[in-house]
Amino acid sequence: MSASWPPTEIELDPDKRVLFLTKDLNLIRQQLYEGLDLRMEDLSVGDLLDDINTDVMTPAWVCFDHDPAILAENAYAGLLHDGRRVFEPLALMDGGFEVIVSGHRKGTGSSRETAAQCERWSGIRIVIAASFAPIHERNNINLGQLMGDHSMLQRLQDGEVITLSEFTGKFDPVTRLIVENGGILPFARKLKAGAIELPAVSIEQCPMTMAEKMISNKLLGQRGQRGYVRPGDAVLAQVDGGYSHEFTTAQVHTFLAEEYGEDYILPNPLKFAVFEDHLLYATGV
Repeated sequence: MSASWPPTEIELDPDKRVLFLTKDLNLIRQQLYEGLDLRMEDLSVGDLLDDINTDVMTPAWVCFDHDPAILAENAYAGLLHDGRRVFEPLALMDGGFEVIVSGHRKGTGSSRETAAQCERWSGIRIVIAASFAPIHERNNINLGQLMGDHSMLQRLQDGEVITLSEFTGKFDPVTRLIVENGGILPFARKLKAGAIELPAVSIEQCPMTMAEKMISNKLLGQRGQRGYVRPGDAVLAQVDGGYSHEFTTAQVHTFLAEEYGEDYILPNPLKFAVFEDHLLYATGV
């Protein structure tokens, strides 16, 4: 992931393109293979695909590859028209797109991170939709993708420069830091290095539930002071253990090696479990 992403001011690259995922699939084909460029002012939100499923973005067979650069070669392999793929291999990657646009509830279905990855590693850095499925939104956040609405896209296409804070202002303070620092892994590295200061949690005593007490005992960024969490607080806490299943293990290793080097170590490996999951048994998909 680029160390310079995201910039504090966002504008469209004149050498890059915007891909509109329209309900008219022939229009998508024309954008992919015939060089058609559309503008938001020429379309309505109703012209755009709703409920784009993560299984359409990366079907199960695509997920057998763990390298996101390889996954991206088959981005949107599950979008079919008359029995044919709308997105042929490398179509999204070779299209020169930096923005992808859809309608309501982008990223429904499976929680698979590969759906967001196939766009990111195809060159997409700005994702426009009327709304996002919650888990897919979180996956975009963790990749440092910027998410906006159609009015923001129209402003960008009109040549306007939009501040990063306008993209991130809707999030809680911790999530905002994650996006503004390029995603969860760059954020974690900078946090460990002391380059990021977390939002302060109140040190004023207050009644807490059992769960709130457990979280408050593990808070990060308190500089030795006891914090008292309240409903709605955005916090980070130290966990006692972790786990990974068979598909994500290879991806996590790849990402950690890229971010921290091949000699990275887990802080407490005896409390980290790896187990098999459903993908191991998937055949003929």
